[in-house]
Amino acid sequence: MNTMESLCLKLILIFSGLAFVLYTSAQRDSSLQIDTGNISELQEIVSKPKIWDYIVDSLTPIIALITVLIARPLLKKKLIENHVTKRIEEIHKSNSLIRLYCQKLISRYTPLTYDHNKLSNKDIKNLSNDLEEGFLITGDSSSEVATLMYNLKSTILQFERKFSYYDKYFSVFTSDLLPFVVNSLQKIVTYSTQVVPVPITTEIRSVDLIVESLGQFVTDGKISKFKNFKLGVNYDENSASRLIYIDMINHTNKPYLMECASLTTDATRSIAKLLYVRKIYAPLNWASKKNPNSGFLRRKLVLVGFIENKNVNMDTEKSTETVALYYSNLSSVSHKPKLTDSTFVNDFMDDWLKVNNYALPKPLKFNYETDEMIKAEFDRESLQKAFNSYKGKITKRLKIKSSRQ
Repeated sequence: MNTMESLCLKLILIFSGLAFVLYTSAQRDSSLQIDTGNISELQEIVSKPKIWDYIVDSLTPIIALITVLIARPLLKKKLIENHVTKRIEEIHKSNSLIRLYCQKLISRYTPLTYDHNKLSNKDIKNLSNDLEEGFLITGDSSSEVATLMYNLKSTILQFERKFSYYDKYFSVFTSDLLPFVVNSLQKIVTYSTQVVPVPITTEIRSVDLIVESLGQFVTDGKISKFKNFKLGVNYDENSASRLIYIDMINHTNKPYLMECASLTTDATRSIAKLLYVRKIYAPLNWASKKNPNSGFLRRKLVLVGFIENKNVNMDTEKSTETVALYYSNLSSVSHKPKLTDSTFVNDFMDDWLKVNNYALPKPLKFNYETDEMIKAEFDRESLQKAFNSYKGKITKRLKIKSSRQ
């Protein structure tokens, strides 16, 4: 039975029950309207109680109870549907507000993308404040809008905090940073124009705030959420939103943005997927073989991004493809001495795929971009061989489902 038929049946039962109660009540009232002048007739009626009255007295409260039981879930469902409708209206309203705000920022910063002016700390701070204000507007926006604005403002805020540090190594100009910001704002505008999907069902589920074993020791340990309704920032590292954003960051070819994004979001799995689709592999977590059980003392380097290069020899007209990998120390602990291309290869192991016999080839180029960031460039073919050798393990680690036929 579909939803409409079920609803009609319940309404028929409710109205039938109410009609029955009202009818019997009216019959009882009419039966009491007897000519008081005929005393003998009144005595006869009183002395001979009708069986129908007993049936009415018994069925009336039962039918009333059944009516209430049927009506209660219908009322509850209607209240939930009204809440969902109101929530969708709030999302559309918030999306409209952030769309207007983003268009305002796009108009402000687009002309600057064509300039080649060096950015100052004040410029970055003003940009960071603008994005923070935008994020506050997305409080009731759709998940895609709120997530992208959160990732963007967090990355720029991290860049603002480390601006003095980055300014020593990179000369950042308006034409370097602002195109990425404007492109991100344009994508937010696109997301905000999409229709908010109505939940498949209005089913509500309970979510534990703490582990079950501690539930007996606290009050209010659960919250209620719509089962098929996505709201707010999506922090899931496997989400499409995370993958899209890290891909946008990687396409900037700016190592400082790659590092800032990795400091504010867990980008490791997203970078692994970007490598996977290119059929190449490089260690995601490159950790020292020393102190393997010490999280504090062990030296760890994280792959924060990569740049693909294609070089053509003008004499031979042969092309070579290379991949520049950027590894950063994302911890607050600085390690010395600095690594060389030999120690980088020989003294470290793959701590993500955990392949004991994995041998990283010697890089074609090796240098420090900052005190904590290394650029190692490899021949693309060597990274393709690594992918082919460990594709099964990589797939299992990423939990990628086979494509549909």
